[in-house]
Amino acid sequence: MARSARLPADGLAVFAAPDGRAVVPLSAEDATAVVDTSGKVESWPGRLFPLFFADFDRMHAVLPGALVTLSYPERVQIARLPLAGVPGARRAACSADGRLVAIVPAAPGVNALVLVAALEGGDTSRVELDGDATAVALHPEGAFALTATGGGVVEVAGEGRSRPLGMIDLGGEVRALAFTADGRGALAGCANGSAGAIVGIRVDPAAKSPLKERFRTPLPRGVVAVAAGEDEVVALTDDTLVVLSADGKRVRRRIAVAGGTDVALLPTRPRSAVPAWSDRKGP
Repeated sequence: MARSARLPADGLAVFAAPDGRAVVPLSAEDATAVVDTSGKVESWPGRLFPLFFADFDRMHAVLPGALVTLSYPERVQIARLPLAGVPGARRAACSADGRLVAIVPAAPGVNALVLVAALEGGDTSRVELDGDATAVALHPEGAFALTATGGGVVEVAGEGRSRPLGMIDLGGEVRALAFTADGRGALAGCANGSAGAIVGIRVDPAAKSPLKERFRTPLPRGVVAVAAGEDEVVALTDDTLVVLSADGKRVRRRIAVAGGTDVALLPTRPRSAVPAWSDRKGP
């Protein structure tokens, strides 16, 4: 079943909240739209890019010079960690337990990845990348991060290491990265001319070649975004939402969706600390 909701402005990204709602920071307004499963839209003041994790009543967010932990959905600040040299984030990802946050700083000419121990005092490590990161994904257990750094290059970075552990060139352009739900593999959404592919990557930081292509699932159009759940993988192209098997190897169905820019998988079992009678209104 497909349902649409009209937003007050174009969205910049979409995030799946633990209570089953979609959080969409807006482009033309300093606001964030929150869409429930019925299509009802609520508006929050300020543009928020949340990083959700296992604690369903809180989230991380990168602000200029700081990583903050906020309550969800009230958005009350719980913790604030200063981040020197990080004026904001162009891309960010979070481990499943919220322990580690990977940040691509929004600083011109800076090719780096900042890893922050978000729940353990805020210690940071900085990895100097070989290119400008356009996508980032963090292993569910925080073991390592992947970045797409120009063309078809994917780099793997580890906490406490100043340089990438290895890289692979997948060809074309890597536009999106995600780890499978079990953390055993990674997926790259690629575009090569007008065509695209989902590429499965084996990641073994201890190996001589830490990154190795495992398979390639061709798609008729270039991939814009990819998200992985327990039972399926979804890939968004400029005109289609493609639903694949959980390992990304087989296409199950296609849904026409024109002009999409991002995709997220809502939880199958929503969780919330908000009482059922609450109207959910925050500050």
